[in-house]
Amino acid sequence: MRQQVAFLERDGLVAPNGLRPSGRRPSRTYGLTELGRESFPRRYDLLSSSMLQALRKSVGDEAAEDVLMAMADDLAERWLAGVAGLEPAARRTAVIEKLSELGYHARLAADGLSVEAINCVYHLVARETRAVCRFDERLLSLLLGTEVRLASCMAEGQRSCVFADRARAER
Repeated sequence: MRQQVAFLERDGLVAPNGLRPSGRRPSRTYGLTELGRESFPRRYDLLSSSMLQALRKSVGDEAAEDVLMAMADDLAERWLAGVAGLEPAARRTAVIEKLSELGYHARLAADGLSVEAINCVYHLVARETRAVCRFDERLLSLLLGTEVRLASCMAEGQRSCVFADRARAER
């Protein structure tokens, strides 16, 4: 047991958080770290889907999409300073790293220019409405500094979501 806990502690998933009297030697107690808590799967899709449904029902589809686009604008504004001055290739790399941090498992697509996400973080929501796909298009367009379109979509049965420069996607 100690060996397993040592591995978890080494990997930053647990940390000692106190001592507990045991009758003999006090035993150390452990708790999950932030990284450890983040390692568990979550079902954000349930909240996202319900929230988007309620919003669409309350204000209509067009206004709900306007809210999503405003959210993309706000999110992009937070990260834009870190990528805006970079050359296009470095900018793509920085955006791909940010997407991977968010769980998209993003990478440069085979064409060397497009962004490929092999994990759609909104997969279940995207099956209900492509508004979240348009959110991603807007966010990536702002971050990359060029208009992108979804050229491949996991919600439509493709193996990944590929965001390509609009001119290339429409060919």
